[in-house]
Amino acid sequence: MPEPAPAFAVGQRWLSETQPELGLGMVEAVEHRRVTVLFPATGERRTYAADNTPLWRAQLATGELLRDLDGQDLTVVDHLEHNGFITYLVRDTTGHEQLLPETRIDPRLRLSRPQQRLRAGRLDSDTWFRLRVQALDQTAQLATAPARGLLGARISPIPHQLHIAAEVADRHHPRVLLADEVGLGKTIEAGLILHRLLLAGRVRRVLILVPEPLLHQWLVELLRRFNLRFALFDRTRVSALKQGADAPNPFESEQHILCSLDLLTSDPSLADAALHAGWDLLICDEAHHLEWSPKASSPAYDLVAALAAITPAVLLLTATPEQLGRAGHFGRLRLLDPERFGDYQAFLDEEQGYAPVAELVSRLLDETPLTTEEQARLEALLDDADGMTDAETAESAPRRQPLDAQSDRQAIIEQLLDRHGTGRVLFRNTRAAISGFPERELHPARLESSVSESDDTTETEADPLDALWSAIENVDRLDNDPRLDWLITQLRTLAPAKVLLITATAETVLDLRRALLERAGIQAAVFHEGMPIVERDRAAAFFADPEEGTQILLCSEIGSEGRNFQFAHHLVLFDLPADPELLEQRIGRLDRIGQTETIRIHVPYRADTADETLFRWYHEGLDAFSAHQPAAPAIFWEQRETLQALLADPTPEAGEVEALITEAKALRLRLDAELAAGRDRLLELSSHRPVRGAALVEALAAEDHDPTTETFLTGLWDAFGVERELGPGGSLVVRPGAHMLQERFPELPDEGITATFSRKHALAHEDRRFLTREHPMTRAALELMTGSHMGTSAIILTQDPRFASSALLLEAVYVAECPAPPILNAQRFLPPTARRMLIDEEGKERSAEIDINALGGKCLRSRRPLARALIKAKSKVIEAMVALAEQEAARESRALREQAGRLMRDQLDQELARLQALARRNPAVRPAEIEALAAERDALAETLANSRLRLDALRLIAFA
Repeated sequence: MPEPAPAFAVGQRWLSETQPELGLGMVEAVEHRRVTVLFPATGERRTYAADNTPLWRAQLATGELLRDLDGQDLTVVDHLEHNGFITYLVRDTTGHEQLLPETRIDPRLRLSRPQQRLRAGRLDSDTWFRLRVQALDQTAQLATAPARGLLGARISPIPHQLHIAAEVADRHHPRVLLADEVGLGKTIEAGLILHRLLLAGRVRRVLILVPEPLLHQWLVELLRRFNLRFALFDRTRVSALKQGADAPNPFESEQHILCSLDLLTSDPSLADAALHAGWDLLICDEAHHLEWSPKASSPAYDLVAALAAITPAVLLLTATPEQLGRAGHFGRLRLLDPERFGDYQAFLDEEQGYAPVAELVSRLLDETPLTTEEQARLEALLDDADGMTDAETAESAPRRQPLDAQSDRQAIIEQLLDRHGTGRVLFRNTRAAISGFPERELHPARLESSVSESDDTTETEADPLDALWSAIENVDRLDNDPRLDWLITQLRTLAPAKVLLITATAETVLDLRRALLERAGIQAAVFHEGMPIVERDRAAAFFADPEEGTQILLCSEIGSEGRNFQFAHHLVLFDLPADPELLEQRIGRLDRIGQTETIRIHVPYRADTADETLFRWYHEGLDAFSAHQPAAPAIFWEQRETLQALLADPTPEAGEVEALITEAKALRLRLDAELAAGRDRLLELSSHRPVRGAALVEALAAEDHDPTTETFLTGLWDAFGVERELGPGGSLVVRPGAHMLQERFPELPDEGITATFSRKHALAHEDRRFLTREHPMTRAALELMTGSHMGTSAIILTQDPRFASSALLLEAVYVAECPAPPILNAQRFLPPTARRMLIDEEGKERSAEIDINALGGKCLRSRRPLARALIKAKSKVIEAMVALAEQEAARESRALREQAGRLMRDQLDQELARLQALARRNPAVRPAEIEALAAERDALAETLANSRLRLDALRLIAFA
């Protein structure tokens, strides 16, 4: 006969059987067969079905300890239950007794139940006990891992990406622009930051805005690389959610949402809904499309500005931060901190001061001895960074030790990078500073054109860029275009090598597909803006298939942004874009960090046309095909009008073209020198800290070689009844067993999974789950163990010559506990480490002299009569041993609180002092960041003061 449903009443105190870390809950509402419980210790609210809850009534037994809302420690003497509510008779430390209603109990209370389960003979197997201890150890290791949040990503450990992710995610409400050059992994950096923030509990509600063509790519990458599931909000889904006049805000239906920015700007009501949904983190990709100038801004910019103004954390991504000039770049920084970046001219003036700092940093990096003048300038920069007045500097001079720029080089560099420039707001790594990129190899083809000069002439249109495009496009005459015959020949020559072709328009893509099929019988996959997103993804996957896929993928310009085709090594630029940053975007689809082959760039151009002029300007003037050229955007905006005029002229003077190219080359050399000496050099240095990045790479390598996660999961699968067998290439095939302990194992679908514990194999085989300590299955398995009663009480019978027959040892497992809101991340100072005590019958703690892990024997769970007889015969001894363990735990708890508090203050006080000093010199440090850190320190001090060691499990070892 099933047990009757529990009777809930508002105000009662209940505990979660599956999530004891929530603390003591209070019933807030009971309605429609549902009960809502508030857990004040963590600020979380949960709703359960009243007839099937994982809750149990919080009822303390005589002798148990508790704390009231005033922080007073009390002992239960007796209790009285009336109308469903409990009132306790308690005794304080002075012996005074009083009545305490259950509503006055400190909500951070967690009842220790292992002793009651042991006393009642509710035993678990020794296997479950050992698995529980392993789970506790795993949880503690994860809480304190320096690379937490970075361990579980399916990525190659690349130092600059890991450094940026850790640096940004560890800030309070980070607001930064990720602007690494094409191919350096901005999307991976954003995913790592997001993953680390989510695991630390610093963010919950996340909105990601991307261009519509990149929606599915982001969706797949978030799931494939980071195991993050996002709800895709497209027009179909939003329309369904908006049905009815009283429909709720669609953006409140999910915690993690991926959406097209175009969708919001095209629907004011939807944009308003997004603005009122409340977000912890906003991520906006391809932020160079957000147009701003001192005189005007685009609707997309205005919407992102409104969202950024009310969202604590913001990440903007762009590979081309200055595509719209310095004003557009300033506009994007303004989204992050409108107070810091409020005056455009002041911003330009400030940047002029970065050059001397960059020069000093460069000399320190090169280990060049400083002159007396440079030493004095360095002293002045560091003094000024400390925020001292001239009088304070003079007063402190006699006491100050002279700087040793050589021996203290790394520390001084760190200080200078910290205190000067935009490094706290903007991260931009360049190819010049990062190794691992392939060589580029240009293969130009000068083709005689069959198009007459009159055919190649177009009228100037309203937008000069449109005129430029028209001047170099002959879509309607593709059949007479010599580039087509050249392309057919190249494909046959290069077969079976994969070839990516990018052109400006979808019309050219469709004409090329038709022409290749009709003339040469070549099947081509196509990718353009007129296709549904799902069809584009299928085309990209068809191209990527090494056996059945097409040799060539024809892309319109949307293939230049966001997509990664680095498995191919041949790129055909059927036409050349007007903007050099767009050209770099195209090349960057193949030329990415991790690419293993030389990139062959094929450029067919028609002789004596605008094609040739543009090709020569790129090749001879900018040298844009051999390497990324950071000065190219500035040169383009300098020469834009002249270039446009020459491209629109059917018969430009040869001297004019030569002058344009000569000027471009001279500008490039001059700007390269300026960029190397000034602002960008400083930014490059602050964006990539090799020492920090290398330390994180080592941490990931150590994690990859640590077998404990595999040992824990495979042991848990076996105990749970999950089936596993070896799969291809050293993988594991894991599937639900026919006789599992419960109906489902966490994160294991009915059809099973193919998995690997190897990063190398996971990177080579994307269809395999990469099981790490941070994988959702592992984390759910840890919660399954630590959040339930499994393994909390066990008895084993063993023999050991050191102990007489009938002797007893009691292993008491305690866990450091600190109920706190997840956002405080208190576990980094007080991890839930398992403290294993070993108490003998004389009350001695013997874990230091006896190897606990070596204690094994026959589990008595299957011999319950013998176990119960043993417990009954030794009940008083067992109670005394438990009491002694509790006394020892109380003593250690005090030391643990002091140690955790000291560690917290040392770390946060130091960081707070650093930020306060930086704020006096570097306005990129926001006051809100300092205030948040100070508030966190104060909240942690109070929380850690209430921490303790909680009894989690007991194992009785009886000797025969």
